[in-house]
Amino acid sequence: LAAALAEDAPLVPDGTARDAAVAALAARMGARPDGSERGIGSLLARPALRIATGQAVRRRRALTEAAHPAAADIMLYLSRGEPLRRRLRELIGKLEPPVVVIGHSLGGIIALDTLVTAPLPQVELLVTVGSQGPFLYESGALPGLVHPEPLPDHVPDWLNLYDPRDLLGYVGAPLFPGRVTDVAVDNRQPFPAAHSAYWTNPAIYRALAGRLP
Repeated sequence: LAAALAEDAPLVPDGTARDAAVAALAARMGARPDGSERGIGSLLARPALRIATGQAVRRRRALTEAAHPAAADIMLYLSRGEPLRRRLRELIGKLEPPVVVIGHSLGGIIALDTLVTAPLPQVELLVTVGSQGPFLYESGALPGLVHPEPLPDHVPDWLNLYDPRDLLGYVGAPLFPGRVTDVAVDNRQPFPAAHSAYWTNPAIYRALAGRLP
């Protein structure tokens, strides 16, 4: 899995499969039952931090390459995003209501920005998944809405799904009280795999099913 991620070809199992693999490896390596190590955490904390730092330094290239494509795509959108917004408006304009717009990561940024900049009454629900839209707004970098301006009234209901382990997924309710419903999910993956694992998580589909018109 580490090699696949380093080559930008991630193999992301679902959380159940990953947990089963971890448990099987731990048992073969003689791990103690859960809870039996209570009290030794403080003794292991500093060595663990040193090991983690060393691993991060050794994997710096892989971590940088994992984050770079997303960052570059976002910067490109922020500088030349109008053709994408225009195309999304055209596609939505051809659909019969009710329309649900779902965007993951940069797709969520584009969807939010498009709905902010122009009323699209066909759209009844915006769904963002692992998206940086709230962060860009708070940073003053979202093209269509300057912080601290409120979310326009024409923006539809907004469901925002995020995994707390996904460092690229942000909450929106604190920034837009009463306008965004944040739902935390557990993809049971470390970062950066957590950012790509939403669509293997049944909780995502349950959250969507409960909100579809």
